[in-house]
Amino acid sequence: MAIKLDPDQIKVLKAQLSEANKNSHFVIIEAFSKEEHSGVRMVTDWDNYLNMRTSNKDNLQFQIIRDILPITDNLVYWAVAQQNLHVATQKGEQNEQAIDDLAYYTNKVMEENKLKVKEE
Repeated sequence: MAIKLDPDQIKVLKAQLSEANKNSHFVIIEAFSKEEHSGVRMVTDWDNYLNMRTSNKDNLQFQIIRDILPITDNLVYWAVAQQNLHVATQKGEQNEQAIDDLAYYTNKVMEENKLKVKEE
């Protein structure tokens, strides 16, 4: 994966995630399409989950799979991957590496929370 962090960076980012966790804790959710009868699991924070649930209530059914995730190294890498993809998207770029990194670290967070990883 393309994301390289040294131990000091991980420590700082863990502290930042711990602080953010006080306002909106991290969760793993499943969004199930009512039309396509398929679902996707994702890592997000509580506020974003509520936002998605409200804005997509006609098309998607949401379920919390894991509530209040521990702040781990994998969650730090997931957050960096999420941010990298967000920045690329804001610039109008299609960044395949950022997409791959986010998928990889999402799966790592799933694994450490004892959830089956979706095979690609």
